[in-house]
Amino acid sequence: MKLAISFWRKNLARLFEDHRRQLVSMAVRRVRDRDVAAELVQDVYVRLMQAGSAGANDADTKMLYASVRNAVIDHHRSTATRNRVMDHLMPSQMWVRETSSPQDHAEARQALSALDTALKEITPQARDMFIAHRIEGISNAELAKKYGITVSAVEKQLARTMRHCQEKLADHLDRS
Repeated sequence: MKLAISFWRKNLARLFEDHRRQLVSMAVRRVRDRDVAAELVQDVYVRLMQAGSAGANDADTKMLYASVRNAVIDHHRSTATRNRVMDHLMPSQMWVRETSSPQDHAEARQALSALDTALKEITPQARDMFIAHRIEGISNAELAKKYGITVSAVEKQLARTMRHCQEKLADHLDRS
């Protein structure tokens, strides 16, 4: 069994070296971000290293390309979901307009206070990442570099923070 795992790792490493440039290039065309594309390809490599061989060399190569295509699709799905969540996290009704009534002002202040409380309940790093991403527009790749973590880890942290804030703001979000 150990011999088969060792052979698979060597074979996958060779396949990965031979095809890495093409795989990253394919992913870049689809996600339009070299850092994200490289991260997706690396994640696929790690997952396949753990999964094992499909059998023949051609099958392993096909599995490598299909896995990268699937990773790109998953990335687009999670990005779309995250964007939908973010659009609903801070709806426009939370921001006070000049024509707002005193009641609207009070509700907006309460909602912002609830958001402030929710952000105080999470770790400072999670809060900083959320504010940098949502308010300052810093990309996931930039946050990953800043904090020395993967883009995937940034995405997961932002998703956890968004879920936390949504739970804490549920009463205010339902008023829309």
